[in-house]
Amino acid sequence: MRRATQPTPLRGLRRQFPTKLFSAQTLVHYTLHFLFPAVLALVLFPGMWQAAYLLMLATMLMDVDHLLAKPLFDPLRCSIGYHPLHSFYAIPVYALLLLLPAAQPVAVGLLFHLITDTIDCLWNFSHCHECYLRSRIHALRNWVRKLLGREVVE
Repeated sequence: MRRATQPTPLRGLRRQFPTKLFSAQTLVHYTLHFLFPAVLALVLFPGMWQAAYLLMLATMLMDVDHLLAKPLFDPLRCSIGYHPLHSFYAIPVYALLLLLPAAQPVAVGLLFHLITDTIDCLWNFSHCHECYLRSRIHALRNWVRKLLGREVVE
């Protein structure tokens, strides 16, 4: 897999796609991060939904890895595959936690956090093709295509 770092987007992209505090994307993102885990807790862990919900909220601490990035916050950066706790190496570890009954609420929280961040990435990619081409998701896709003997798309 290509080990390129993600450069910050061009200034033109920032002007073309300004971030709004109360955009639909922001509303969906934080609703999925903070409210939807309550639904997951009620459905998947009905006997202990309050504790499960709090554990899922605690998985937000995985965003501490954003402190390692420069710039600290980049609204056009896809965190999947970029930050250590959002890496393609961490995802299977989180999935394995599903096998441990005591860790299942945490595993669901971590995996759903990554799903939420992936939705955010796809939303960004829908209006910033350059962001997609510089993402680790694109690099992983090309690595898998090469592994399968298929044509790599640049």
